[in-house]
Formats: sequence, structure tokens, C-alpha cells
Amino acid sequence: MRIGKFTAFAAAMLLSVSLVQGCSKPKEKAETASVKEDSAPPQSVNNATIIQDLKSRLKDKPNDPDILWRLGDAYFDSKQFAEAETTYKKAIEYKPNETDIYNDLGLSAHYLGKPSEGLRYVEEGIKKNPYHQRIWLTKGFILAYGMGDLDGAKAAWEKANALNPESQVGKAAAEFLAQFNKK
Repeated sequence: MRIGKFTAFAAAMLLSVSLVQGCSKPKEKAETASVKEDSAPPQSVNNATIIQDLKSRLKDKPNDPDILWRLGDAYFDSKQFAEAETTYKKAIEYKPNETDIYNDLGLSAHYLGKPSEGLRYVEEGIKKNPYHQRIWLTKGFILAYGMGDLDGAKAAWEKANALNPESQVGKAAAEFLAQFNKK
């Protein structure tokens, strides 16, 4: 199967799911995401402002995992994946059981052209919480689009969907499955 034609669809689906509220992210982090969505300035200008603000806050609290995590997200949102990866790694040092950070770190590595490394982080996150729906969706994405393992991707998406088929993540997993089952 040629997976290239689904790349834009997959990226859009995964991006929309990555913005879904309700994972285990801190409240302040979720509020930052809301501010980004509601603001009038272009996303890149807004992300630059957010990045500068978070970097200045890190000067006072250099080991604050929530600030590091939010900074990683701001880098990720502005497609600065190398900076996101580095920042997520620092956040994991202080929040080693936070599955969402492993998910975000895995995606950053994937977008840097390191799908095997990304998958390793995702697998670490799954060990921390095998019931975290979004990380199963990400696993499928990396397997399909980074490694060409469609059988593994389908299994991961089936798991994501089975955890809660009515959630946005479950529905996104079902969409991926439907796209790949057409071929």
C-alpha cells in the first residue's frame, strides 16, 4: 500500500487530536492552548510571544516541569521540533510518569525524521499508562507514516479506538482505520 497520499490527512487528524482537551495536561497548560486558539494574531507571532514568556519564566524556575512542558508545546506548535524534543526531555526528568510528555516527545522525534526513536518514547509512555488513548493513536501514526508498519499501526489504532470509541481520539483512530482498510 502507498501511504504517501494519506500523509496530509494523517497530519491533519493527528494535529487536531493533539489539541484535544481532556488528556492529563495541567490546567494552566490547557488555558495556554485556549489563549492561542482565541487570539487574533497569527499563530507564529503568538507562539513566539508564548515562547519568550515561558523562557523568561524558566529563569526564575528552571526546573519547573509544567513550564518546560508548555515550552515544549509552544516549540512543537511552531514546528521547532528539535527545540521541542530537547525541552520535553528536560520535562520528563521532573515528571517521569507523565504519559502525555512521552507522546509529545515521540511525535517530535518522528517529525525530526527519527521514527524509531519516537516509537521508543511512545513505548515508554505506554509502559507508564497503557490506558492512555492518545499515545496509542500516536503509536499508530508513527508506525504507519514513519516506519511503514501498517499492521502494527492498525493494531495500535484498534487499541486507541477500543479504549473509548466515542471520544475525539477514538473517532480519529476509527478514521485512520477506515482510510487504511479502503486499500
